[in-house]
Amino acid sequence: MGIRSLGRSVPGLPPRPPVPPVSQGWTSAPLAGKVVHWQIAMITVLTIAGGVALILFGVRFLRKGLDRLFGARLGHWMRRLADRRLKAFLAGLGVSIVAPSSTTVSVLAVQTVAAGHMTARQMLAVMFGADIGLTITVALIALRIEQYAPIVILPGVVMFQFCKRTPTRGIGQVLISLGMIFMGIDIIKQAAGSVSLNEDLVRLLDIAAHYPTAMAVVAAVTALLLQSSTATIGLIIALGMAGAIDLAMALPVVIGANVGIVLTTLAVGYGRIDTRRLALGNLLVKLIVAGIAIWLLEPATEGLARIPGGLDRQIAIGHTGFNLAVAMIGLPFVGWIHELTRRLIVEPPADEDHPFGPRHLTARPPESVALGQSMREIMHAAEIVRQIFDDVWRALKNNDPALARQVSERDDQVDLLDQEIKRYLTRLVGMAGEADESGEQMCQLRYLNELETIGDIIDKNISELVIKKTTLGVKFSPDGSNELDELKAMVTENLEIADTAFTTRSRLLAQQLMRHKEQVNQFEREMRDAHFARLNADLKESHETSAIHLDLLIYLKRINSHVSHVAYAILQDTNATFPRTPTRPLDEEPHRRPRT
Repeated sequence: MGIRSLGRSVPGLPPRPPVPPVSQGWTSAPLAGKVVHWQIAMITVLTIAGGVALILFGVRFLRKGLDRLFGARLGHWMRRLADRRLKAFLAGLGVSIVAPSSTTVSVLAVQTVAAGHMTARQMLAVMFGADIGLTITVALIALRIEQYAPIVILPGVVMFQFCKRTPTRGIGQVLISLGMIFMGIDIIKQAAGSVSLNEDLVRLLDIAAHYPTAMAVVAAVTALLLQSSTATIGLIIALGMAGAIDLAMALPVVIGANVGIVLTTLAVGYGRIDTRRLALGNLLVKLIVAGIAIWLLEPATEGLARIPGGLDRQIAIGHTGFNLAVAMIGLPFVGWIHELTRRLIVEPPADEDHPFGPRHLTARPPESVALGQSMREIMHAAEIVRQIFDDVWRALKNNDPALARQVSERDDQVDLLDQEIKRYLTRLVGMAGEADESGEQMCQLRYLNELETIGDIIDKNISELVIKKTTLGVKFSPDGSNELDELKAMVTENLEIADTAFTTRSRLLAQQLMRHKEQVNQFEREMRDAHFARLNADLKESHETSAIHLDLLIYLKRINSHVSHVAYAILQDTNATFPRTPTRPLDEEPHRRPRT
């Protein structure tokens, strides 16, 4: 039996038919060349898209790492430093250097203004400083350290995967994020080197270079869709390092990306008048600077081209220079800009028939602001609970049953907020992708439940005692009335401490709240004994109000117990803040001491 070898005839087998030329087959050489070029172009585009996706995921992961590392402390630091215009500018610069994420800064600005901690005028100066600080990420990219990305990721993975302390895991997450961004830049740079092989792509880029304004608009839309100016500018730096584009093409993209990221702030804060004015003021200044930059694009390009160090550093310097120009133009005229936005965005007329409902919850919030919205709405409910607590006590002192009934109606508002916030949070729990986010949602649900229970005690128990006392026409003894007032003041103070501890997650305040709980319990026992002593002394007022007096002690103690539950959750939370030393000695707390 014979065999057939490659290219040779073997005796015993028929001769092998000749192979036809390529021109006689199913395709031709020119067509095959076009197919190869099309395949190269597709692979290049997909690889660049993968690099952009890696940068985008790195930016998102960076934002979450910064949240894990700093929590609510960034906003606290910013509020403490932003009482003057220059200090507000420096505060924004410092916060953005510490947390170089444009979306994080935008969300922080919207939350701070919406919560009333800072005005839109103050925050505008903060944003001018933050715009400069945010350029640090692009500056790191320009240092060409992408080849060291795996070395940056290695300690980050160790810290994030094997450490249990939340701040340490946050540092690890930040390192992983930066490594991802640098790896994405390197992937784009290597893939973009093949762009020169495709004449169609080169021709398209040459045409785009003649329309800088259109390129700036496209870059602005891209930055808005990606919610990151870093990803947009990083893509341009990678293409420039690969030789696919030059500085004249890169600068319009830098200009557009800086304008587009302001649109993120506008989108996040569009639901409120003051945050809308904040975004509009920043946008107006950036549009003015962008128009000047496009007009002076040719001399600006020539000036930056003289700077040594390569195209990537020239792009980074242009990015920083744009934001410096925005600060120099906008900072001296913050007041005028704010007044202009007040005239452009007018307060809507008050609607007296507007139904009560949540102030801060939106149907489809961005993931980065969802928990912030629920936090502010819970504080809205806590404010109503404190108000009805004060009102029911005033009704008790003044024998005002009408006010007590109004308290019952306002407790219905707390119930409505409780339902809406729980529906909102439970929907987020199903979407939670990380343990920290799920734990935060559960913590908010627990505190909301405590507030709703306190509202029910005020409505269904204390309000009824007010009506009962008024119907019977009795009054407390002077000593009994003073003791009740003192206990109520102690519970009110604990409620305020609990609200602050819940928003700041301060372990120091939580420990203080636990000590105050024991003091209130001790004082309640002493008050009960004092009331029994007055009964033994046969005081008429004490006998007439004994049942009401003792019930009030029980209800105030129950409210204080529910208030103190937040302390347990904070003390068990590893992400809670805990200063090294207390702000005052433990024996000098501004709380009333129980009588001895």
